[in-house]
Amino acid sequence: MSSCQTILLKNLYLSLENSSQKADKSFIPDDITEERIQKHFDDTFEELFIELEKKYGEIEEMNICDNLSEHLAGNYYVKFRFEEDAEKAVADLNNGWFDGHAIYTELSPVTDFHEACCRQYQMGFQKIYENEYD
Repeated sequence: MSSCQTILLKNLYLSLENSSQKADKSFIPDDITEERIQKHFDDTFEELFIELEKKYGEIEEMNICDNLSEHLAGNYYVKFRFEEDAEKAVADLNNGWFDGHAIYTELSPVTDFHEACCRQYQMGFQKIYENEYD
């Protein structure tokens, strides 16, 4: 296993907004408000952050992609303080579930989230959800 501080949890976050719309933002039900979307995000973010830090070690940064593209949508990027904590998390999390979804995780070379771009398709930057912890 190569040494990295960051792990990728693939497509783990399912946004209320993205699961209810098309790219043109049509077909969002009336009960899906901006406040409800933000609360769902904040609650999910906090729950996972606390669980990961408690089980595996100090987290320096955690982000969730807000991109609509399938290969980025809902990806969590978690940067641990120590490489050993990231390695331990990857080994353990691939056997788990979160919020009713199977967890698929791997080590990631991303260390600067603000400059991260899609290496698979050589395009674009990550669009990061804003959270109350930034």
